[in-house]
Amino acid sequence: MFTEIGQVVAAEGDTVWVQTQSKTRCSSCKVSSTCGSGIVNKAFSHKVFVTPLKNTLKAHINDEVEVGIPEDLVLKASLVVYLFPLLCLILALTLSSLFLPDLTELGSIASAGIGLSVGFLGVRWLASRQSAQQQLEPVLLKIVKRPIEVTQIVTSAD
Repeated sequence: MFTEIGQVVAAEGDTVWVQTQSKTRCSSCKVSSTCGSGIVNKAFSHKVFVTPLKNTLKAHINDEVEVGIPEDLVLKASLVVYLFPLLCLILALTLSSLFLPDLTELGSIASAGIGLSVGFLGVRWLASRQSAQQQLEPVLLKIVKRPIEVTQIVTSAD
């Protein structure tokens, strides 16, 4: 399971909004200050995400929570998003060259574009169908740190 630590920034009913910041492995590397990827990462890696999640742990605002999503779901979703449009492009190009042997280069490019578009539309359709399933959503795993609320400090004068 992929996990990330975030902070609850808002709560309403049984939903909390958790803020996380994207991190890459470059930040822990010893040569990130001299590596090209590390330098680019420092310049563009400060993205903040706020995600609404079902509050199964009774988390409060300012709590640090661990958020998780199953690895196999991320892998499957990545395959669908990246591989399906590419396969549609190849299939459209192959079918157009088989059934239209005198097709020009411009026609081949157009058929490949149509195949790619069909692939993107297929991914969009699959995503809308899968959005109703709860298993694709990140979940709260545990409360990492809960701040102590101080309401009043009493001092005694001796």
